[in-house]
Amino acid sequence: MPSFFIPARNSRHRIACFALYRALLQQAPRISIPDDLATAWGPVNPIRHLIRRTFRRNRADTSPRLVYPALKAGYQILALLRSAASSPSFTSPNADHDSIISFLRARLAERNRSLAAKESHPPHSRNPPKQSSAPRPGTIPLLVDVTPAPTPQNPNPKPVYATPSRPRPASELGGTGRRKIPRLDMASDFPIMRITKPQSPLLSRVLTHKIRKRVARTESVQTSWEEAIPDADLEDEWEKSIASLLEQESRKSANSGVANGYRDGNHTGMDNISAEVREARAIRNDYKTQATFRQTIWLHSIQHVQNLLTKERDHQIARADAMRNLIEEETKLAEQEKAQRALERRKRWEAKMLELHGEGWRNLFPNLIES
Repeated sequence: MPSFFIPARNSRHRIACFALYRALLQQAPRISIPDDLATAWGPVNPIRHLIRRTFRRNRADTSPRLVYPALKAGYQILALLRSAASSPSFTSPNADHDSIISFLRARLAERNRSLAAKESHPPHSRNPPKQSSAPRPGTIPLLVDVTPAPTPQNPNPKPVYATPSRPRPASELGGTGRRKIPRLDMASDFPIMRITKPQSPLLSRVLTHKIRKRVARTESVQTSWEEAIPDADLEDEWEKSIASLLEQESRKSANSGVANGYRDGNHTGMDNISAEVREARAIRNDYKTQATFRQTIWLHSIQHVQNLLTKERDHQIARADAMRNLIEEETKLAEQEKAQRALERRKRWEAKMLELHGEGWRNLFPNLIES
């Protein structure tokens, strides 16, 4: 057959397919079906429904490799339907009729399971239900903060974390009973433990919250450097200018008219000069003690946030150390359990060889290594 032959464009092929399609549909209503199956797919006959669905599904097939088996199966189903339709009565059906009823019941059970799954998790809905990311009650945390309390000798102790609930004993392992080694991973510089798949919504929510908090702190530091610090420098320059003007005004007043106030017995002018001098000295003293606007922004904004980021980094390092220690313990236990399983398997094999070949079974395996 030429490689460019397309069955769907051949008139003889189309006539044969339509003839098979009509013959199958004509046989569908001649088969007696129980009432529960007859109405399971709605008002349409279930056999007719399945026939139409199958032809519709295979309508786009153009490869002879797919078309030939489909037509062969169609002619076999036609022979099966004719044999089932010739059954003497519903109370005494033949084997072909029983096979059709069994097939319909299996398809109905599969359809019900699929519909139930779609109701609980609609695949094409605009607002599909999401798994809850709220903490589950009774969940045992993987890591526990066991940092020692601060003391006068050590006011800032190093963070320490422990894993009291893991590693679990072999008797508590589910599934195959074989221990799975967790894997240490990083999510935006936050260490996490990969134990099962897929990632739980709770872990995703916690990571998103931590990442957003760290990004907000980093952006606040950058904003302080770019906006708050320049504004504080301008305020400090303004204070310096005010202090210089106050000193200049106090000198002018002292040289021009303060003495007249003493001769007249009026000390108001000298008191005003003393107040201006005290205010100017207070501004100068602020610069000496670094009580400036810039220092305030640096101490209570930039340095405070940087300390929080450093503290968070120390805790992440401590958590990563605890996870690394857990992986090492899990690896050791996995190796021990693997060796134990190999030893038990060897004992079962030796017992079987002893049962089959007697005491001299070791002579059958001259190169056998003793366990």
